[in-house]
Amino acid sequence: LRTRRAPSSFALAYLQKGAEEEDSDEAAAVPREQIRLPDGSRRRDFVVNDAKCLARCNKELTIGMDMVDAHSAFGSIDVPSVMSSKDLELFCALDGVHSQCIDDCGYSVQFNLREYICRRKRQEMIEFIPCYRTTAPFLARYCRPRCGAYHPLEHSSTGYGARCRQLLCDHTCSEYLLRRVCGAEEGKRAAEFLLHFSRIQVDFWISDYARVHRENAAEIYPQQCMRLHCDGFDLKNCPRVANRAVARR
Repeated sequence: LRTRRAPSSFALAYLQKGAEEEDSDEAAAVPREQIRLPDGSRRRDFVVNDAKCLARCNKELTIGMDMVDAHSAFGSIDVPSVMSSKDLELFCALDGVHSQCIDDCGYSVQFNLREYICRRKRQEMIEFIPCYRTTAPFLARYCRPRCGAYHPLEHSSTGYGARCRQLLCDHTCSEYLLRRVCGAEEGKRAAEFLLHFSRIQVDFWISDYARVHRENAAEIYPQQCMRLHCDGFDLKNCPRVANRAVARR
């Protein structure tokens, strides 16, 4: 099972500044010093140019990602689903160029989970790629009908709950098949790598949402997302959760 996966499936870069509107036309990046007016506001033409610049970066990333051989069997699990270590190298190189491009546009990458894989967990990822590649056809055959296909994330408490519900299904199904295909020990380690990534990702989503909307993360943390942090996804066996708050590691 080999398909070219659009970079939207790797949508893990969170931008600190938003644009008022999107435009797919290409435009040059706006220098940072020109973006803010003396009163701190932003002129609309600069905002639009920001959006055009960002759209250009995303378009270039889309074109580049077409060269990366990947599968779509992970579903809602956003770990880069590359087919080989060379594809991972290309993926990481493209992501680095994309990060620099959006930085030149005047945006700031607040937290990039792709970079987390490429810089901090690359060797572990390379170790598990053969297991993931071998298991991918079975994941597509059994997990996708059961858990559903990948859909864009809705950034709200309800949206996070829905995504975590799908993540619980994907991780349960993936661990079972990884252990069957790759062997109990290697399959377990490969599954734990995916789960650790999802836990960090979900924790960031909700913490960042709470910060932006000035809410208490512990109070808005969906129960389905809390289960993701529990052993066996059972709230009764959850040392990482106390008083409905996720203990950050």
